[in-house]
Amino acid sequence: MKTRKLLVLIPLACMALFACGEDDFASFPEPTVEPDWPEIAAWPNAANEAPDAAPDPDRQINAIVLDDSGSMGEAIAPAKDAVVEALDAMASGDRVAILALNKGLILPFMNVVDARQALPPALAPINSKGGTPLTDAVRTARELLSVEAAQARAFGTYRLILTTDGEADDGRALNEEVEDIARRTPIQIATIGIGIDGDHVLRRPTLTTFFTIDDASQLGAALKKTVAEGQSFQAITSFAKEG
Repeated sequence: MKTRKLLVLIPLACMALFACGEDDFASFPEPTVEPDWPEIAAWPNAANEAPDAAPDPDRQINAIVLDDSGSMGEAIAPAKDAVVEALDAMASGDRVAILALNKGLILPFMNVVDARQALPPALAPINSKGGTPLTDAVRTARELLSVEAAQARAFGTYRLILTTDGEADDGRALNEEVEDIARRTPIQIATIGIGIDGDHVLRRPTLTTFFTIDDASQLGAALKKTVAEGQSFQAITSFAKEG
């Protein structure tokens, strides 16, 4: 009789596991992601035909992702202003690129001085529509950061800063991407959740930082603070080649 009960419970447990959505990730113990140091030392695993002659190890390279999903509504206006405001927290020699979840690349990597001129008109036509494809945005930002790293010969600090007001359309894929970034690159990930309380795939204390704000009116200050402050999570926070 005990065997029969066990056989019934096993498929029920499996059904419950595979029915889990993005909200259920935090229900499981935080998995350990061990850095692959040879991969990190070799990052970005790409050559650049015109690398910087004297790359700056103190330079910060920021890829900022703007949430332009339909749920943002009228909050997209202060959110766009916040992205422009974030440039004030960067040094003139830093590099920045801006992406939107649905629109894609808005501003390719450039120094902050040039970005102050180019970003406002680039953001002007951005509206709130579409879903929340965070995984695609993270992958695109990762590739952009890798190209920058090849030019700078991996010197500097590489950061992926996301803004979002909701759950990802593809939570499991996003979870896998975040873990792969932590395992194989020195890229730091920070997320600003707009009105998000509780669990989120990007709320991974050992791999990312996650800040919560009440609404988009607070996004400018949150972005500036995120840019200005170093990471506090227990992940890779600096990069130096061994040997």
